Amino acid sequence: MRGVPVASIEHDPQARQRYAPFPGKSLRHFPGIALVLIRLVTLIAALALAGLLPVIQPAHAQQTANWAGVWDTKWRGGGAQITFEQAGAEVKGVYPLYGGRIEAKAEGEKLLGRWFEGNRQGEFSFVMAPDGASFMGRFESATAEWWTGVRVDAAETLKVDQTSPMTTMRSFLQTMNESGADNVPRATGGGMGLAALAAGLVDVTEADRGGLNMPDYTKLLFSVIDNATLRLWNLPHDAIPGDEVTARLQQYGSKVFFDVTFRRKAGEWFIVGPQLAVLQAKLAEFQAARGEAPDMVDDPAKLASPRDTFKMLLGGIADQNGSSTQTALDMRGYNPAVRSDEAVLLESYLKKVIDRIGYVYWQEIPDDPQSNTPYVYFEHPAGNIVVAPVGTEKGGKLWKFTPETLANIRTLYADIEDAPVAPEFTAFAGNDPFFATRGLAREISPALLTRAGPIERWQWLGLGIAVLAGIAFGFLANAVIVFFARRGSCGRAGFFRVVEWAVRSIFLGLFLLFALRPLGLPQVIAASAKAAAWSLILIGAVPVVWHLIGKIAERYRATFNVPGYHETLISLLTGVARIAALVVAFLLLAEVLAIPYQGVLAGLGIGGLAVALAAQPTLQNFLSGLTLYADRPVSVGDFCKFGNQSGTIEHIGMRSTRIRSVDRTVISVPNSDFAGMQIENYAHRDRTRFATTLQLRYETTPDQLRYTLAALRKLLIAHPRVIDDPCRVRFVGFGPYSLDIDVFTYIMTADASEFLAIREDILLSMIAVMDEAGAQFAFPAQLEYSAADLPLDQEKRIAAEKRVSAWREEEKLPFPDFSQLDRLELNDSLPYPPQGSVQYREAQTAPATVEAKASLEKARWSLPWRKRV
Repeated sequence: MRGVPVASIEHDPQARQRYAPFPGKSLRHFPGIALVLIRLVTLIAALALAGLLPVIQPAHAQQTANWAGVWDTKWRGGGAQITFEQAGAEVKGVYPLYGGRIEAKAEGEKLLGRWFEGNRQGEFSFVMAPDGASFMGRFESATAEWWTGVRVDAAETLKVDQTSPMTTMRSFLQTMNESGADNVPRATGGGMGLAALAAGLVDVTEADRGGLNMPDYTKLLFSVIDNATLRLWNLPHDAIPGDEVTARLQQYGSKVFFDVTFRRKAGEWFIVGPQLAVLQAKLAEFQAARGEAPDMVDDPAKLASPRDTFKMLLGGIADQNGSSTQTALDMRGYNPAVRSDEAVLLESYLKKVIDRIGYVYWQEIPDDPQSNTPYVYFEHPAGNIVVAPVGTEKGGKLWKFTPETLANIRTLYADIEDAPVAPEFTAFAGNDPFFATRGLAREISPALLTRAGPIERWQWLGLGIAVLAGIAFGFLANAVIVFFARRGSCGRAGFFRVVEWAVRSIFLGLFLLFALRPLGLPQVIAASAKAAAWSLILIGAVPVVWHLIGKIAERYRATFNVPGYHETLISLLTGVARIAALVVAFLLLAEVLAIPYQGVLAGLGIGGLAVALAAQPTLQNFLSGLTLYADRPVSVGDFCKFGNQSGTIEHIGMRSTRIRSVDRTVISVPNSDFAGMQIENYAHRDRTRFATTLQLRYETTPDQLRYTLAALRKLLIAHPRVIDDPCRVRFVGFGPYSLDIDVFTYIMTADASEFLAIREDILLSMIAVMDEAGAQFAFPAQLEYSAADLPLDQEKRIAAEKRVSAWREEEKLPFPDFSQLDRLELNDSLPYPPQGSVQYREAQTAPATVEAKASLEKARWSLPWRKRV
């Protein structure tokens, strides 16, 4: 079809015939051919592209990788930070920790070269990962030693200063603190690379390390210094005579100290590393003075000192662990409804104030868990930053930022907001939504930051904008709802009318709720605003959910053929779901507003016995409704008899069952009463009982009575709608004025109207049998009569007696019952409906022999007008 326009093919019959896939058929007979061809071409193109990738990749891989930068590297038992410089394919690197250097050449993603450490050297091979962020390599290939690394950018922001013992100690503490050596993450990260920078500030011989590698030795030295409390400004930093000086570091709250020596080499000061045994002994001495091992400060439940509290606050913010940082704040007086939101905002305020004060060195903050003196970290006329001990329920104490600090932090930040952020935090100072919004308001007009009551003017303005926006969007949503309601059906329009006002409430609540975080409202305003927002959302949502539950139930009934017992379950579940929606709405509102509903629920279990007893009938009715569904004595649509009344079940609800009576009235019965009644369900019966008593006059002779019994039995056996067993016709006794014949059997129908018709036919046939036997019914009356008053039909009596006598002589007397062959011969031989009826059918012609009749199967539920097969 190449070069043939589609339009010409479509309008040219010869072209359609020529390019048709099969002779005699046009393209329109194959509407899927074009789609199949497109998919096939796409698949071939994809496979071709996949086949070209191996060719393209080597060409791309030959490009020289970029190794320049700082890398954290590790090998078995050690590690160091390497700084690479690259010029084309030539790469050089240094790692001061071991006085090492690297000379290598880049070949694609590989780096091949040699390493040098004093008199030691060797070859290595690195391979960069596809993302350029890490490498895998080996050195000393004979022993297959691994050497891995990861690119570090954050460590470049920390500069080492060795111009004095004070600056050297400051650089050492800052790099080790930022490396997370005390299990507390800081903002910069850098891990091992930062520890390598710190190790470069330590002057220690290999003999003094006692075989310990440099990173582990540096961490041990840091642990010893970390147990002391010092002020960096007190360390030597002015003109120092000589090249060596010693400073004493005291442990806060004890008499244990550590003398640290600084040494100047080539104009730079280093910390002199003591022997390994000395460090280990000093660390044990520090720990013994505290009476316990160093606290794990990453456990929020254990803030044993002011230092731990600062670590928890700043480390939790860096790790974005809101629950941990909230533990460091004493917020006992805050509204529980807004406590979590307020904690996040107060943490941000604290962090921004501390960023302007300067870098926090843990070692300058007391770490004595036995002290009870509040620690003042910063003083200002607008408010101080103070950490104080707070008693716990178990008798212990936790150090937290005081309520006064939290109450004044907003004012304090407003006063020092223009102060520059400490250089160490410049690269990591970010804004959360509140401070970003506040900064925007300040750019618009500094006057917006003026306080007007409990909050600033821009916050009032933002709150008003949120309310107006919520109302506007609510009306806009209503316009959309009205549009669809007019186009939809009546049912949908009814649902939209329910939603119309609810959606306005929901939108207003949502806009208020979303505005709380960027507005940063204090609790005096935030608590009320949050309560109003959630109340509006729930007030709007509950009617919608209530209506939706009903709509879902209606849709289910309309879509599926629901059995009666399932209708009971649907009704119960609908009621339960609606009650659950109300309960969930209440609990959600209580949870948001921090209402202590748990105590109320517990009180209901103990002290709410009277309420439980008062609600017992309601609960009993509900449980009885569940029992009615589980046991299923009746279902919706069943006709039943309960007590002395009858009717059709229309509804089984949570509280009551509604029944349409025979008089077409509606009877409402509580579920508990209905479940306790004796219920007779007519809808579940498979057949209908037929029972009656025939009363014959005492003038009936025994043989005449025998004939009557036999004829009645023949009648029932022969009737096609009467079952075989049980089928009883028995002379049962002598009544006050009659000879009683009991008739008992079942009619093969469950329909009441059909049963009445069949019973009518049988009763009429019984009258015919009585007439044929010459018998008469007895009447319940006291009469005085002579034999001439009610003359018997002697001819019929004699005929009946002769038939019985003939049966006796032939030994075919059907007492106590007919033989099986006689029953098979009589079975279904009577026409029903009777001759002359609209639905009349003649009796089936009997088989030629009794044996053939015995082999036939009785069709119990055959239609009256259908011939038997």
